[in-house]
Amino acid sequence: MTEELNYDERREWARSLYTRQDKTIRDVALTVSVEEATVRNWIIEGAWDSVKRSSLISKTRQLEYFYNQLENINQKLAGNPGEINTKEVDLVVKYTAAIKNLEADVTICQIIEVAELFVTWLRRKDIALTKAVTLKFDAFVKQRLAA
Repeated sequence: MTEELNYDERREWARSLYTRQDKTIRDVALTVSVEEATVRNWIIEGAWDSVKRSSLISKTRQLEYFYNQLENINQKLAGNPGEINTKEVDLVVKYTAAIKNLEADVTICQIIEVAELFVTWLRRKDIALTKAVTLKFDAFVKQRLAA
């Protein structure tokens, strides 16, 4: 399969493996059939470490954490309604506010997630257009990261 992919397609696949699947440089290089030095260059040029970090604290993961914490507090309060304390009420207010803020913002991670889904879909339809869109989207993401 890797023989069928061109340079840009290999790079995009490598980016996904490194940033979203947490593969090592060596594993990425072996998987996409390029040298480790090539992968290192791509990581630097594309600011993949920033992308990787932002995905670790993605909106989805943060929301999941806050919803879980809220559920735990609500279960505790439902089981012992007479034992409600101000600390727990304060946490509920803070978690609720954090959830509201996160649900309103669009993060770079979300932009990348949607782009990856779109590029995967488009690749099956029109490979030439996929190449052009991927290059433009990379430039867009770099600009957003620099802002």
